[in-house]
Amino acid sequence: MDLLAIALVVLSAVMHAGWNILGKSNAGSGLAFTMAASLSACLLLTPYLIWYLFNIGWATLPSVFWGMLFISGLSQIVYLVGLIVAYKHADVGVIYPIARALPVMMVGALTVALGYELNAQQWLGFLLITLGCVLVPVTSFRQITLGEYLNVGVFWALIAAFGTTVYSVVDKQALNLLTQQTSTILNDHYSAIFYLGVQFWVMGVPVLLWCIVSGSQQELQTAWMIRKSASMAGIMMASTYGLVLFAMTMTDNVSLVVALRQISIVFGLLMGVWLLAEKWYFTRGVGVLLILSGIILSLSTT
Repeated sequence: MDLLAIALVVLSAVMHAGWNILGKSNAGSGLAFTMAASLSACLLLTPYLIWYLFNIGWATLPSVFWGMLFISGLSQIVYLVGLIVAYKHADVGVIYPIARALPVMMVGALTVALGYELNAQQWLGFLLITLGCVLVPVTSFRQITLGEYLNVGVFWALIAAFGTTVYSVVDKQALNLLTQQTSTILNDHYSAIFYLGVQFWVMGVPVLLWCIVSGSQQELQTAWMIRKSASMAGIMMASTYGLVLFAMTMTDNVSLVVALRQISIVFGLLMGVWLLAEKWYFTRGVGVLLILSGIILSLSTT
């Protein structure tokens, strides 16, 4: 990976952990928080979207791009709702690593299926990241049993991980298509910001329409009540994933970007201990070392 791409992903990881702390501390439901955060990002980026479409031409983008965007948006909704619901049942230090690190192996497998190459050292790195993820939620090595992970919080974390896997792969393919269509008109970085903005529209509007059609007045009221913290999270979400999309334009294999993003687990654990008074255990320390070792192995051959 390019050094600039690495720096962008690490910076995004710090911000990603920060908005997860906001998600943990918010008083609303996952649906309300997702809606408020997404719509905040929509409003922020809409003027840019209009400018971008005016410059490239409204009919430039093919229908397959919009289909990919729709799938990505739905996957983001699955991820966000799964994550926030999971936080209602377990610590950030438990849920965050599972939701973020498990997709490493999944995305790796999908990218290989799409024709990209990963060597044995990179797969070992991915495995270490996943093993670190297994250790982080437990308080002692004696607790590493199947039953320790059979709970509602971990179930929703797995749902969130599935959403992450899908949108990570789809976003890279959609971004490739977008830059192919527009690179002669605008720089690829402009396209990354555009993709970010339309993605938030695809996330926020369906949730809003669902609440209106289903008569979920409580969700709408809750979204309004938590609008300040959710808006902060939305801006952080936009900034965070915008940096990741920039990095994707500099990297061929998205699985390496996904692997590096797991350094956010370290930041998330530290923030959970510092800001939310969550406990730090020896097993969490070992898990962090495995995750960092896995990241180094994954990137050292590129």
